[in-house]
Amino acid sequence: MERPRIAGVIYIVVSLALVTEMQINVLAKDNPKRRTKEKTGGFQKNICDITDRDSKVHCYCENTRELRNATKAECWVFNGGIPRDDVIWQSFASQPNLQSLSFNVRVDGALGYVPNRALQYSQKLRSVNIKYGNIVFVAPYALANLTNLREAILTQNQIENLQEYAFAHLPNVTVISLEDNMIIDIETNAFFDLPKLQKLVLTKNNISTIRDGTFLHTFNLLELDLNKNNIFNLNRHTFDGLANLRKLDLRRNRICNLTEFTFAELWNLQELLLGKNELKFVSERAFDGLSQLRKLSLEDNDLARLPAGLFEGVRGLSSLDLRSNKLYAFTFDNIKPIFDNLKPQNSNLLLEENNFVCDCQLKWFHLLHNETKSQNTRDSLGSVTCQMDPPVVSAAYNKLPEDSINTKEYNQEILHAGITIETQNAKNNATVKKSLEEVKDVITDNNDINQETAKRGVKRNVLKIAPNTLPCPKKEIKTTELPPFMVDPIIPIQNEMKTYRFEDQTNVAISITPFQFQVTVLCSVGLYLFLT
Repeated sequence: MERPRIAGVIYIVVSLALVTEMQINVLAKDNPKRRTKEKTGGFQKNICDITDRDSKVHCYCENTRELRNATKAECWVFNGGIPRDDVIWQSFASQPNLQSLSFNVRVDGALGYVPNRALQYSQKLRSVNIKYGNIVFVAPYALANLTNLREAILTQNQIENLQEYAFAHLPNVTVISLEDNMIIDIETNAFFDLPKLQKLVLTKNNISTIRDGTFLHTFNLLELDLNKNNIFNLNRHTFDGLANLRKLDLRRNRICNLTEFTFAELWNLQELLLGKNELKFVSERAFDGLSQLRKLSLEDNDLARLPAGLFEGVRGLSSLDLRSNKLYAFTFDNIKPIFDNLKPQNSNLLLEENNFVCDCQLKWFHLLHNETKSQNTRDSLGSVTCQMDPPVVSAAYNKLPEDSINTKEYNQEILHAGITIETQNAKNNATVKKSLEEVKDVITDNNDINQETAKRGVKRNVLKIAPNTLPCPKKEIKTTELPPFMVDPIIPIQNEMKTYRFEDQTNVAISITPFQFQVTVLCSVGLYLFLT
């Protein structure tokens, strides 16, 4: 009887012990301090509650300092030379629910890498922002395993190189900004497996060349900003993979020419900004393939002319900026493919500050000004000026009588006055030569005062010139022929000189004085009497 009782007591005691141990384990498991200790290997600092003034990193957590409750933290890095495996990064394990995390480096050289040791404890991060570091290169997989990340901002960090897979396997990232760094080289596959990336900002860097295929794995990118770089060359493979791109900003680079099919892969591009480059040449088929393009900016370049069919491939274009170029002509053939698109109220055509010549090729300015509903276009056309042909005939010609242009009649008048052609021409040539020298001195003085104005001629507002009075361009003159306005009206040209020389000799023979006639008659009579 006693043995079964003893066994029963032992059974009850053991059962109670097991239950008690299980309860202790459950409580221990639920203890956040214990879990933090296990995860951090004994380092229990709360990143949101660091009071040590000597700490290398200080963070301010919005709304709360409690463990595991913060969702947004802004950190300042004060002390330099933090190793990649520094124990301070383990303190971020105290706030695993962070969704927004930013680092502001306050001391030069304090942070020379992306602190992925800190980021690995924040799997719920949606936004990472690092500013003012000296991160010379972004290493492969710098932001690895952040599957919830939406935004990566690494501005003003002195970054020079993006290594292969620098931004890789980020399935939900939509924005990457690397603005205001010193990026020279972007290695192939630096942007890899970024299926939701929509905006990539590379503004204010030192990029000169973009490798073919750089954007091959960013096929859903909508906006690419390459403003303020040193890019000088583009080809048809530069933008491979960007079939869904909507906006491309290439302003303030060093691009000097655009070859054919440069943007052929950008089927859905709607806005192309190429202002403030060094463009001198644009191929007639440079924009072929951009059937969805609506806005094209080419302002502040060195374009002197545009191919007639340049806009044939962009017939949907409704906003065109060509201000501050060197265009001397912009014909209706240029604008014809998009002329009707420039009539609605929300359209734009900007043409100020060019070198247009006042001729009939600008007649269509009046037509568009009258038909467009766009106030911007009307204001721009109203401000466009053109240059009248500078005077090429010397001012001395204006002093000659109008009938002096008819040299033959003028010579006949001289004969009736009893003056030989040679004498009068010599006087006239001397007078003209003197006048030309005087005018040359005046022109030289004017050039010293305002050489540019003298060179370009008079500027006129295009819309203030009646369309039917605009002269049409003169046909090109062969280099072996002198333009008629360059020939002095007093001095006959080469073909006329022979005729005038013959006429002069005939007229000189007839031009004898009465005394000479009397002497001739007397000599003839005397000779006749002597012989008879």
